[in-house]
Amino acid sequence: MVLRNFKQLLNRIEKQNSQRIAVAMAQDADILQALDAAHSAGLADAVLVGSKPKIEKIAQTNSIPLERYEIVHSESEEESVARAVELVRSGEAQVLMKGLCSTAKFLKGILNKEHGLRASSLLSHLAVFESPNYHKLLFMSDAAMNIAPDLNEKIAITQNALNALHALHYKKPKVAMISAVEKVNPQAMPSTADAALIAKMAERGQIKNALIDGPLALDNALSARANEIKGLKSVVGGSADLCVVPNIETGNVFYKLLTILGNALVAGVILGASVPVVLTSRADSDNSKFLSIATALAISGQE
Repeated sequence: MVLRNFKQLLNRIEKQNSQRIAVAMAQDADILQALDAAHSAGLADAVLVGSKPKIEKIAQTNSIPLERYEIVHSESEEESVARAVELVRSGEAQVLMKGLCSTAKFLKGILNKEHGLRASSLLSHLAVFESPNYHKLLFMSDAAMNIAPDLNEKIAITQNALNALHALHYKKPKVAMISAVEKVNPQAMPSTADAALIAKMAERGQIKNALIDGPLALDNALSARANEIKGLKSVVGGSADLCVVPNIETGNVFYKLLTILGNALVAGVILGASVPVVLTSRADSDNSKFLSIATALAISGQE
């Protein structure tokens, strides 16, 4: 099923089993407010790991009812991350979320070889956009984690995203491997060769349950009219579900253009761990944080 908008994604969560979010260092007003919005919408429960006195003070200041949540007290940043990760490892929580802890220590806890949550060869970021100028939700990777991925890393990024889309019941997602042009030019533009190789791998079944084409310029990926004008025949062109960008610069510009000038709603999750991970920025809007939580729950949950 192709999701047209976030409303359909939210409706999907209502049909799923009840889930819990483990939050590492939950003593943060923005995080507590986002969790409370998710709880009020009936999406999920949460376990708040961190300094209990600080969590209680912030909750009282912001009129957040703490009786809804379990609080697990911890004294340090490292302990908070470790205990939140353990809640996921033990099955007591189905989604992990970053609170006030540093990104570096949070990711270190996820990647811990003995006690972490690594499930893929690398972690990657998946953005989800609801644009007024596109006919369905658009997924994009990677705009936040991998700076200049090589071919093997691009394959892993693509597979992480496909795993998420399959969890959302996309049977054969349409994937556009993005570059600046449609023609393969290994010397002048190496990303075109990587795109073509990944597309061929999918064609031969090395990457399963996906329709992948590339290289495709962004207009070819999203506009049927652009393909008609250029005479390009593509099973993906004009209707991509997922765009895999060649590097973080491309992803960063893609993300900010869609949200700032394109007025798109956006969510983001980290993939490659055993559960979806919510890692929001203070610059994210309240709605973006809420939608990121919802997206992680939708990917994690089972109908």
